[in-house]
Amino acid sequence: MTAPKDTPTHAPPAPSGSVERAFGFKRLLEATQIVQWEADAQTRDFTYVGSQAERLLGYPLARWLEPAFWRTHLHPDDLERVLRFREEALREHEAYEFEYRMVAAGGQSVWFHDVVAVQRLDGVAAVIRGFLIDVSKRKRAEATARASEARVRQLIEQAPDAIIAARANGQVAFVNQQAEHLFGYQSGELVGGQIEQVLPGQRTKQSPELPGGQSGPVGPMTVDGSGPATARCADGRTFPAAVNFGRLEIDEGLVVVTTVRDVSREVEAEQALRQSEERFRIAATLGADIIAEVDIPTGGVVWFGNVDEAMGFERSAFPRTMDGLREQLHPDDRDRVQRAIEREVFARRQAVSFECRMRAKDRSYRHWTVRAAPRSDGDGRPKTFVAVCSDVTEQIVARAEALQHRDALAHVARVSSLGELTGAVAHELNQPLAAILSNAQAAVRLLDRAAPDLRQVGEVLHDIVADDRRASAIIQRLREMMRGESPSRERIDLGTVVREVREIMRSGLSMRGIAVLSEFASDLPAVVADRIQIQQVVVNLVTNAMQAMEELSEARLTFRVFQRDDGWQVVTVSDTGPGIAPPMLATMFDPFNSSREGGLGMGLSISRSIIEAHDGEMQVEHLSAGG
Repeated sequence: MTAPKDTPTHAPPAPSGSVERAFGFKRLLEATQIVQWEADAQTRDFTYVGSQAERLLGYPLARWLEPAFWRTHLHPDDLERVLRFREEALREHEAYEFEYRMVAAGGQSVWFHDVVAVQRLDGVAAVIRGFLIDVSKRKRAEATARASEARVRQLIEQAPDAIIAARANGQVAFVNQQAEHLFGYQSGELVGGQIEQVLPGQRTKQSPELPGGQSGPVGPMTVDGSGPATARCADGRTFPAAVNFGRLEIDEGLVVVTTVRDVSREVEAEQALRQSEERFRIAATLGADIIAEVDIPTGGVVWFGNVDEAMGFERSAFPRTMDGLREQLHPDDRDRVQRAIEREVFARRQAVSFECRMRAKDRSYRHWTVRAAPRSDGDGRPKTFVAVCSDVTEQIVARAEALQHRDALAHVARVSSLGELTGAVAHELNQPLAAILSNAQAAVRLLDRAAPDLRQVGEVLHDIVADDRRASAIIQRLREMMRGESPSRERIDLGTVVREVREIMRSGLSMRGIAVLSEFASDLPAVVADRIQIQQVVVNLVTNAMQAMEELSEARLTFRVFQRDDGWQVVTVSDTGPGIAPPMLATMFDPFNSSREGGLGMGLSISRSIIEAHDGEMQVEHLSAGG
């Protein structure tokens, strides 16, 4: 069969009737991105293709009619799938559709949607006909949409808050890992359940109304806007949460996106602040004023009120003269109080207020607020002045507590946003810097010998270079984290990583007289992880072990790397130190929790966060033999 000729440039004779309709249909197809074709069902070779095929793929029409043209121009990644599907469809169906890529003359891939009809003779496929429809634009749009969705999902997974997307009926459609960690669920357990599992009282209807009639994000509040919501964990534990709601219209309908953040610490600080302020209010309400009348010429004092009992003295034993009161004042307050009275009351003849500390019988100091005003006898010069004294010690203490709680609240806010990064910089850099210092001191001692061992000095200097590079790598990793870049994960050998740490820490271990034992399983498969982060975890564990074994005569550190029966690889670092007190086990991984004086308490917290980010787990165990 010869190839069909291109449409002539001169106008063909005007068709009529059914021929005219067929001609019009053909002209319509040729004006589209659709290629009509016919093929022998036995050889699978084209016997006819529409002229627009040349425009879509760039091959002359004669090439299309060559044997095996269609097969040889299928995209290699689609070849096996498409051939298998076509053979099954030819046997079982009269018509079918499928999509695949063909390689154009220019080397680019073109996506086609192929609509096929099978003509059979005596039950055997004889001729197949169809339409090739160019769907490249749609496929590119779908790929772009998938990439965009993947980027959005990545951003959601990296969000610091828990994120839950629920359909209009309250069914959970999506949660990020932070939500699973926050509420204590395993991966996938929340999806498909009701949002009320974790946020009791949240109701989403077909057209839910957000608090305050808003259509965008709101929060932190409960559904009725009364304050922090109550969230519930998988184990039944509840905690106060800041909740934000947002509506999202998608093809499947309305979705309510909820972000949840644990605000337990903020609520505790606020409650402590309110309690302190309540103590301050009660103290101010119940506090009784004491009034003193002072005779200026003689300096005598007459008290109105039970000043003796208030200050712990026997009846009438509290000073009744200005000189005696001066001696009861705190030394730092004496001159200030005297100047204030002389300047305002005596010279300016006006009222004055001040605070001072007055010594009680038990030699403790009570805080007084004094309001003094002169009283004139008519000749213009005051003979006496009256002072109203209020014991505000409880108020001062309550005020100090309130300030402490305010500071605590501010600290919580700072820690929640910057504390982790700041602690990471301080602690992570401290390890290599401390190792550099230790190795440098060792090098100095070696060089001070009468016959320095240059080989040992060289090894120490190599350790210093390695620690310096590790510090640089830590800074680089922190920079990458600040830029939002993903950690550099690759296939690594855990045994090799632990050996590198052992070599880096070797000098410090040797100087402390710590014996090192190693048990590394052979032929372990590689794992995908960030080498620097895993190395830093092991360094933190070794550093803790070294500190725990300080001043021990027989100190031993053991490294083990092995694979469990379930396929998980395990790294253990054990020492022969005094071990861990049982009360400490529950809080060892809490940030800023350290049993060592001067310690930041961030090492284990950072280490666990690194391991959990690698979908692993970190445990601590007290050995019966110690360590």
